[in-house]
Amino acid sequence: MQWHEAMPQRWKREQAIAAASLEDFEAGIEGTGCAFVRGLFHVVSEHGHVYETVKLRITYPPNFPARNQSPSVYLESHRDSWEKGGDSHIEDDWRLCLFVPGESGIDFGEATSLNDLLAVTHTFLFKQRIFQRRLVRSRLDGRKAKWPGEDRSHGLQGIREAVRDAGGIGRNDPCPCGSGRKFKHCHLGRL
Repeated sequence: MQWHEAMPQRWKREQAIAAASLEDFEAGIEGTGCAFVRGLFHVVSEHGHVYETVKLRITYPPNFPARNQSPSVYLESHRDSWEKGGDSHIEDDWRLCLFVPGESGIDFGEATSLNDLLAVTHTFLFKQRIFQRRLVRSRLDGRKAKWPGEDRSHGLQGIREAVRDAGGIGRNDPCPCGSGRKFKHCHLGRL
């Protein structure tokens, strides 16, 4: 049984938050049984100026919200104008690398955690817009485009940095990679 079947009220809450935050909102269940929400997300200033509108798909892991597993956020628009990979923090499958899961500060056990995830996504997309402009400029002047603000290395190195900065991690704690597994059964030997 998937989480959305076991916790129908939570799934309704996720949909309500998404419907309030995403234009042209839709929700559904993939063929794999994973739940998703999708829609247009506006990156706006504190005064309401729309900087960018993107189409997002948020896919929930099968065991959500167990062991603080986070949903994955995918960019469905801008694929013809934004670059993925490298320092863009957009994976090859267009998943946004928003944070090292153990560092997000979001408690996905909370029924309103989608609000927090969307707030992080908003900040990420604001920075992404700046970075993508820097990529264009880098082609003209040859200077390497730099991510605006702090970021982690990619992959295992980023997880190592997070563990180091946290002062370590317990063997029975959730793995900072976001798998939902205990650290000792996941990345203990590789970090």
